[in-house]
Amino acid sequence: MNNLHILIVLFLISGCDYVFPECPGENCSGHGECYETKSGDKYCNCDQGYTRGDNYSCVDSQQSFKPVIYLYPTETTDVHVKFARDVDFTYTYPQYPNDGWVVTAHPDGTLCEVSGDRCWYSLFWEGFTHDSIDYSSGGFCVAGEDTLTFLEEMLPRLGLDWKEANEFIIYWLPKLASNPYNIISFAQKSWIDAVPLIVDPFPDSQVRFLMIYRPVSAPETVVPQTIVTPVRTGFTLVEWGGRQQDK
Repeated sequence: MNNLHILIVLFLISGCDYVFPECPGENCSGHGECYETKSGDKYCNCDQGYTRGDNYSCVDSQQSFKPVIYLYPTETTDVHVKFARDVDFTYTYPQYPNDGWVVTAHPDGTLCEVSGDRCWYSLFWEGFTHDSIDYSSGGFCVAGEDTLTFLEEMLPRLGLDWKEANEFIIYWLPKLASNPYNIISFAQKSWIDAVPLIVDPFPDSQVRFLMIYRPVSAPETVVPQTIVTPVRTGFTLVEWGGRQQDK
């Protein structure tokens, strides 16, 4: 029994004296500890609720809701769409194969099986992405009762046509309008960079954004966001989605 006590004490002392190495890059972003393998490779052991991202970072796994992808080629074309980085999907429709979607896309936006008779109007996915998108680009404080007017004005500026905007509003209006106020921001280039797509043939233009919002009980002062309106020309890919962030 005495020997067992000695072993336990030695183990505790050794653990207290352990000095974590420093990982290169972001050094786990303050949300984890850096460890080193016997072969000298370093990695981040991220805290609960965080996952390993690029450049030795620990990022909050963010779930994006109802992103849909529309394809509008100038002529009927077989199109391959694949995520360039891992996404932890919760739902996809049509089902996302390991090597990505392959559909026959028509100029009116109809997407059909290459070999089959099923057709869709969009590619739907939902899941967790490993990104650090926030409100750093500014945003808007919108009263719940003003949500509809805000979206009807903002969505065309973001590049959506009325059919696409209609679907966005139908899904998000009940969620936003039920809050007293929302701080709303639209990630455009940062979303394209964080969740890149591999598309073949590559579209001539892309309209992609993620709406992030935070419900608040009272108005807050927010630096207005500058919206860049994309130009839709040639073969166009459109994607919109959104998610709630608590901070």
